[in-house]
Amino acid sequence: MAEYMSKTTSKKYFIKLLILLLGAFIIYSIYIHLEYRNYINQSIDRNYDSFWSISHKGSNLADRLEDFIQLPIEKEDISEVKSELYNNWRIVNGESRSILSDLSAISTLHMGDSSSDWGLLRYSLFRIDYFISGMTDKFLEHYSYVISIEEKQKMEAVITVFRTISEENDNELVDIEIILQSIKEPMLIIDHNYSGTLERIGKKD
Repeated sequence: MAEYMSKTTSKKYFIKLLILLLGAFIIYSIYIHLEYRNYINQSIDRNYDSFWSISHKGSNLADRLEDFIQLPIEKEDISEVKSELYNNWRIVNGESRSILSDLSAISTLHMGDSSSDWGLLRYSLFRIDYFISGMTDKFLEHYSYVISIEEKQKMEAVITVFRTISEENDNELVDIEIILQSIKEPMLIIDHNYSGTLERIGKKD
């Protein structure tokens, strides 16, 4: 009888322990799920924070670039004109470098159906930085701010891209797909390979 009672007691303890372990597992699973969801939400929020930063820096970049191309570059030998060209381009290049850092903080991993759109936006702005960096190297190499008609057209396209991003950022809900549609034409001017890129990722049309 005592042996039977001992077995019954052990069984009860085992069942209680099993229930306790199962409860702990369920609670832990819920905690992990909530923490992962919170991590995803934070990742998404960081992307939009980076977009907000890019928008404001891009707006300043566009203002300075507009000032740059409106200056009489053919009179760059005049110290005042050269100083304004230098100051405006220095800010354009600096803002582009800063935007590059924001782009590095953007992750497409948890963006769901819009992941490819975020990826294309990143690529587009990387190509703009590539163009601006190339112009900076050219100015330093030639000690001159003289630009060709094609380079001026590309600068005007850069202005259009950042104006578009800034305008979209003013909306309550940012739609990356709409931005990409709006900047397609200027990006085709800035990056001769852009059309091929759109084709490869299925966004040609």
